[in-house]
Amino acid sequence: MISDHSAVIGILAVASIVYLTRISGYLVGQRLRHISGLQSILETLPGCAMMAILVPAVRQGNLVDLASLVMVVVLMWKTDNVVIATVAGMLILVLGNQYI
Repeated sequence: MISDHSAVIGILAVASIVYLTRISGYLVGQRLRHISGLQSILETLPGCAMMAILVPAVRQGNLVDLASLVMVVVLMWKTDNVVIATVAGMLILVLGNQYI
């Protein structure tokens, strides 16, 4: 069983990695802004980091977890907004797990 201490360390580590990825992408983007192909790659880094966190968890999850992942992917694709997609995915997880 995973202890609460190791869960907090894991969450902080993942949050730090996502934050550092975002900051480094911003800094690199500022330096290399004139290269058009690189800008689109840098803009996808936060979404890639989110998927790296979500996909392994869903692989071992239930139907609610899968529905949450699908909703996050669809909303990120349609709205291009990580915050809206994350909030919607979390709502599905919270509300869906209450009824299972």
